[in-house]
Amino acid sequence: MADTIREKIITAFATRAASLSALAVERARRTVDESDNVFVSVWDGEDQLIEVKYGVEKLQFPLAVECIWKAGATNASVSANALMGSIVNTMIGAGVDRTFGGLVDQIAASTKSPQYPVDGSDYTTLTVIFLINYTTAMGNPYAKS
Repeated sequence: MADTIREKIITAFATRAASLSALAVERARRTVDESDNVFVSVWDGEDQLIEVKYGVEKLQFPLAVECIWKAGATNASVSANALMGSIVNTMIGAGVDRTFGGLVDQIAASTKSPQYPVDGSDYTTLTVIFLINYTTAMGNPYAKS
């Protein structure tokens, strides 16, 4: 169970990203053991200190939603840009809680980039990186909330 503010943010983020699995596109698997029913992977980066003020620290870390998308008959009518738009709208679009239940101070889509493979492969990595700002007790980014 997620105890820290950061862990709760990541859990809430991954839960919302899981709804992207309902999109009617074919996802490629990176390994034999990986399910192709899960459309996305979520990964996070390190905290960066933004500001210390009045006994609290403002921190920022990247959270990414990634899909290895397989081009082909199943996905012929879906563009990479349309899929990235669906990711952004699902995570922080109009009418969506951008605070993730009050845990997040600010969130923004930082990077949206399809990375097309070389040598005629039919795989494309779709990645949207979100910058998450949150506040915690000074000196303890892993404080229980």
